Amino acid sequence: MKKLFLILIICVSFLACGCTTKPAKTTVDKIKERGYIIAGVKYDSKPFGYVENGEVKGLDIDIAKAVALNILDNENKIKFVQVTPENRISKLMSEEVDIIVATMTDNEQRRQVVDFSAPYYISGQAVLCKKGLDADPTEKIKRKKTVVVRGTTAEKTLSRIYGKPGKVEICPNYNYAFDIIKNEPDACLIADEGILLGFAGDNGGYVVSNKKLTTEPYAVALRKEDETLKKYINHTINYLESTGELEDLIDKWIK
Repeated sequence: MKKLFLILIICVSFLACGCTTKPAKTTVDKIKERGYIIAGVKYDSKPFGYVENGEVKGLDIDIAKAVALNILDNENKIKFVQVTPENRISKLMSEEVDIIVATMTDNEQRRQVVDFSAPYYISGQAVLCKKGLDADPTEKIKRKKTVVVRGTTAEKTLSRIYGKPGKVEICPNYNYAFDIIKNEPDACLIADEGILLGFAGDNGGYVVSNKKLTTEPYAVALRKEDETLKKYINHTINYLESTGELEDLIDKWIK
């Protein structure tokens, strides 16, 4: 009888503990408690993410603000953290940021580490060089010095399509890469078309090849376990697309 009584006490205690255990907080819970979302964005990739007069602007910035509006009912409840192609995944996985909105291409290799939202922009890699030079991607990459930014898909494109080009310089960021193009007349820069058009638009005397080397769907990156956050982000993108606001934003920044 005493043994049965002891077993009943243990079972009741176990059930009581189980009933009081709270589920782990999701990233959305943390965002709402904190009162703002933290977005990793680029500062050197006009027209997607760049700094002008001390303010971060661009298509990626507006997408991040729309996500903040959906979660917190205020697009200004957001903190921007500068990321680069090289460090953006590490900043996401270390929880320095909640999301990455930084011209990040959704591909199978990256999906092994992070998750992605629905795409909000379809880009593709192209070639930028000075006007008057041969802007055909195939011939130019084979003959001239090629510049790419470390951590971007352009690195893999070079080796996959062209094997080993004549001379390649890998740079830490886009501003550094464009400085090389300005100082070395025969050099060309491979990057996503939208970013190259930003540089060409701000600097006279440059041309972007019409032929794209790849197709690059930009999406918001988040941690794999953040399913609730993913629903918010996808709802935001789907809403922007269905209302025509996404097309308006693309026209505003790119076309």
